Amino acid sequence: MIDNDYIYTPASTDITIRWKKVYGYVPASEQENYKKKWADFKAKFNKTLEDSDAIFIDPKVQQIWRKHKV
Repeated sequence: MIDNDYIYTPASTDITIRWKKVYGYVPASEQENYKKKWADFKAKFNKTLEDSDAIFIDPKVQQIWRKHKV
């Protein structure tokens, strides 16, 4: 007889199925707080110098950047 603690799954099976069944596991990709955390992180680092409100950049340097912008 097989214990309830052991659920046989073939090697190619997704382990998260077992974790969900046994431990109530919810992957981070399905949790709203993690989705928001990574969306905020990506948004923060996707900003460029042109997105910032920095006033310390010399206007001559800004002109050069705009000319050579790819």
